Amino acid sequence: MSIVSRIRAASRSSAVIVLVALLVGALAAPTAFGAAKDIGEQSDRVAVIEVSSTIAGPTAAPVENALQEARTNDSIEAVVLAVNTPGGALSATESLALEVERTAEVMPVITSVSQMAASGGYYVSAPTDHIVANPSALIGSVGINFAYVDAGTPTSAIQSGPDKSGGYTEAEAIEMADMMVEGFYGTVLEHRDDLELSKTELSYAKVYPSQKALHNGLIDEVGTQDTAIQIAAERAGIDEYEVVELDTTPDFGALPFLSTANASAGSPSVETLVDPAPGVPTPVALALYGHLPDEQVIVSTAGPATTADVAGATEVDT
Repeated sequence: MSIVSRIRAASRSSAVIVLVALLVGALAAPTAFGAAKDIGEQSDRVAVIEVSSTIAGPTAAPVENALQEARTNDSIEAVVLAVNTPGGALSATESLALEVERTAEVMPVITSVSQMAASGGYYVSAPTDHIVANPSALIGSVGINFAYVDAGTPTSAIQSGPDKSGGYTEAEAIEMADMMVEGFYGTVLEHRDDLELSKTELSYAKVYPSQKALHNGLIDEVGTQDTAIQIAAERAGIDEYEVVELDTTPDFGALPFLSTANASAGSPSVETLVDPAPGVPTPVALALYGHLPDEQVIVSTAGPATTADVAGATEVDT
């Protein structure tokens, strides 16, 4: 796993040295170089790990690898999870959330939300020690959809039984969705000690602006990624440190049924990412913020909301 280093205010003394170097010009160039080299060789590091696209197998795997790298690298003392995602496939989200939880058991893990931590994006953020969000970020949408997804061309088939195609009665679909969403609720309720929302209110699956999310306990602080980095370093007990970014670039070339156009653009569709069986309309559990066409939705866990219960929230489909 490659590490791309970015030095960010590792110590006040280093900033002074760089300033002096700029003022005195060429004579101080060796001093400035030496200072930069010293900072780059700091043994203590805060790793920034991005979660910044639809969560699916190909996008979650490199994030999981980065978290494993952070846990096993002796120089990394804390992690900042840089989140900007509406979520995605529930299975990939659950797997990633477990890796986040494992990492938080051995070092401080702080979430920094730039624009959105919704549905699966919030699921993977909840196990971290502290959640910081930009003032305009959207937070929440705790719930799932059980929907039919197909990223390929439908094929003809002969099936061996009436339920082989994934047909469900409404009651069966509701039962399955209820079982699947319990893990999501449990993660939030277990890790968010200051949560002001009841389990019933969580089931409304609302998304909140940062100030409202701070008020109801979904986040801990309104601030930037630099805020999160400082908190991570403080919790790790380090004063001088280097900030590094761990590579989480997904390998979209490994995706089957990816069109040439999408492959060249490097941005496969959401359906391509979350569909486990391209060419066959498949029921998939999604922890995904946003609107799905009515014909795709089998059942949603979002409960009926009342104005009084969710004042200040933003209406969305999970």
